[in-house]
Amino acid sequence: MLNKRRTITIAVALVIIGLLLTLLFRSDRKEPVDWRETYEGQSRAPYGTSILKTLLEGHFQTDTLLVLRDSLKGQLDTLPADAVYLFFGQAMYQDSADQQALMDFIAAGNTAFMATKSLPDYLGASLFATRAYCPGTDWDQYQLVVDSTAGLNFVHPNLAVDTNMQFTFIDRGYPANYYWTGLPPALFCAQEEAFLPLGTISDTLYNFTRQAYGNGYVYLHTTPLAFANYHLIEDYGVEYLRRVLTHLDAAGPVYWDRYSQVPEKSDGIQPPTGQRRLNADGPLSFILSEPALTWAWYLLLSMGILYLVFRAKRQQRVIPVLEPNRNTSLEFLNMIGRLYFLQNNHRQLALQQISMLKQHIRRRYDIKELSEETAPTLAQRSGVEEAHLKRLMTFDRNIQSSTFMSGKTLSDFHQLIEHFYQNSK
Repeated sequence: MLNKRRTITIAVALVIIGLLLTLLFRSDRKEPVDWRETYEGQSRAPYGTSILKTLLEGHFQTDTLLVLRDSLKGQLDTLPADAVYLFFGQAMYQDSADQQALMDFIAAGNTAFMATKSLPDYLGASLFATRAYCPGTDWDQYQLVVDSTAGLNFVHPNLAVDTNMQFTFIDRGYPANYYWTGLPPALFCAQEEAFLPLGTISDTLYNFTRQAYGNGYVYLHTTPLAFANYHLIEDYGVEYLRRVLTHLDAAGPVYWDRYSQVPEKSDGIQPPTGQRRLNADGPLSFILSEPALTWAWYLLLSMGILYLVFRAKRQQRVIPVLEPNRNTSLEFLNMIGRLYFLQNNHRQLALQQISMLKQHIRRRYDIKELSEETAPTLAQRSGVEEAHLKRLMTFDRNIQSSTFMSGKTLSDFHQLIEHFYQNSK
């Protein structure tokens, strides 16, 4: 049992030491870089947009952007107020009420700028319906260019540069293939004022367009990666953003939509579908990607292991209820006494009683013999008067010397013995 307890104690100590050492070594490491495309306005990660948010506040000359974190319905002003709606994200999801609220906002004379790789089907069909001059060009999602680097440029001669601005997708510090999205040139077969291409990607697709809708305009940009922190810390990224923002101005409020943002699949080269698509990784992947949640997970596992270790010990068996010991000697003597009494053998029964009394005196008072010499000592130790003891001794001598004993004598003798038992201490 001691060896088992010692083994358990050593195992628990090793687990605790291992966790402490791991915590010590991990505490010296730098915070891991989050390479996810979150486009979160407060995030300083490579694909966050904290730099973009600061630059936009300077461009629109506003202290803060109105961040929408709930349904668009009821939050977007449908009155013509020269307001601007902004969206940056991998994919956009809106229900019918939110989509209608956005379309009403634009139609009222406001502006929407959406930078996303995946546009909801309803918005795509509304904005890019079959062109009257371009038969066979129904809206069918974006087209794709797969590469690690894409060259971006502008159509207007005052904005275009001689050499494309190169944007590279970096994953965990290294270039990786990416699905760059754009609109096919066939959609722009007729140069309509209401539907113009503004920017190109890889010289084959248009990634920046303007679409008139009602009294307002929709600016669609299919490369949100260009507005991430990773590129805006470079001169080419800031210059590209400056040229994009020349198309936007606001005399009214500026809304930044965070509510409609959803991720595509976790790897950066999955083609978009235009529908809401949550991360394909399981919950454990997200837990292990966050340091605090990772430590909570490991602590939970460690506590589970410790629980199993302690529960694995052999538990003490249930102690059965034992009946109290029976004094079979007394039962035997009572049976013998009844036998002698039924046979009228009073003398033998008296001898048995005096024998039990002498054993009781020897065991309890450490007096070996009942005699005239020991009577004073027994009287002092038992608290029974000496005269009573002498009467018992007289009866004992008479019984020992006689061959017959009457029932009356046995009764008197029994009363003397019971008096001793009841009054002794």
